[in-house]
Amino acid sequence: MKKTILALTTMALLSSAAMAQSVPGDKLDYYNPQRAAHQLGANVVDYSGDKQPQLAGYLATLHRLTPEPIVIEIAQNAVNNNRAIAPKYAELMEQQAQIKGVPVHELYAAIAQADWNINKPFIAADDDLALLQSAAESMNGCTTLAFADSGIVGQNNDMNIDNLMAAETTVIKTDDRIFIATDGGHFQGMGKHVGAVLNFMGEPSAPSATADTPNVVTPDAVFAAITSSKSVEEAYSKLKGYTTPVAINFTVADDSGDHGAIEMTTQGTKLIRGESGIGRANHTREMRTAFLADKTLLEANQVFADTFAREDSANNFINFAKERDVAGMQYILEQKPINITKYDSDFVTVESMVFDTKAGCAYVSGDNPKFGQYTQVCFE
Repeated sequence: MKKTILALTTMALLSSAAMAQSVPGDKLDYYNPQRAAHQLGANVVDYSGDKQPQLAGYLATLHRLTPEPIVIEIAQNAVNNNRAIAPKYAELMEQQAQIKGVPVHELYAAIAQADWNINKPFIAADDDLALLQSAAESMNGCTTLAFADSGIVGQNNDMNIDNLMAAETTVIKTDDRIFIATDGGHFQGMGKHVGAVLNFMGEPSAPSATADTPNVVTPDAVFAAITSSKSVEEAYSKLKGYTTPVAINFTVADDSGDHGAIEMTTQGTKLIRGESGIGRANHTREMRTAFLADKTLLEANQVFADTFAREDSANNFINFAKERDVAGMQYILEQKPINITKYDSDFVTVESMVFDTKAGCAYVSGDNPKFGQYTQVCFE
């Protein structure tokens, strides 16, 4: 017995030593990865109490990408559409534009540029396996999940590991919204009734928007429209006539227990529900069918960053989860292959979030949750 205890103690000490020695970017064991966290929890900035001008001033200081001319052209078409689906958010963006002294469509374009960048290699790859492999290795994307009935939605934000080191995760809290601010805009978040996360869907899932696409909206305005809604159905009714610049899925849940995946492409916007909930990754159903026509699942997952494995695993966990609460969602987000740690590529989980719409609380990890911890932020 003493020998067993000694062996276990030695293993624990060795494990702790390995974790202390490893840092983000190191190659880790696939099934038992360990390293020190880059960020413990998340930073919280509170703008409760009717502080939209102050919030606009803060968001105006955040880093933004430089948009390409084609994305700027597309964003010009989005300005009025964004006002239609999310008027209060559009006002916030217009305040930022005044502060920065630029047209508001340039701010929308800067936010849309990130997904446009991800999408370009997939467009170039078309059906070329080698180019698809290269595109997948440089991909940013996510795995998203929602429980039916519980009002809980969650996400692993999966990106190139450089994104983990670029900036710390900050959560913005207002009177009616808790959200992650990316490139100065509204990204993953929750309102008083509906929570939303997203995953990019790689080409060839659907064509991209062009400068002549009249019904385009930017993803930040989609988040604002969803989180200002009172239900999943209301959110979908706002969005079903619009498209995003590239194919994006928004996984949603509301405080009445409804859930779904709002899939937005230039081929149309649709709402998909599951029986026990839904899990999504970086593809549409149509793309999956086409991609697996001449490849095994193993071959496809090796090429395409485990996208099908992540979706299948997410749905299996959802269907068998007996504890359908925040802890249950956090458990799923830490499991292979949904949780991506540095193993054979730089495509990894860089942060995670869970939104509990019934309790009015968000839980955000500023690093891969296997190594860090969640910060809880709740409405008053």
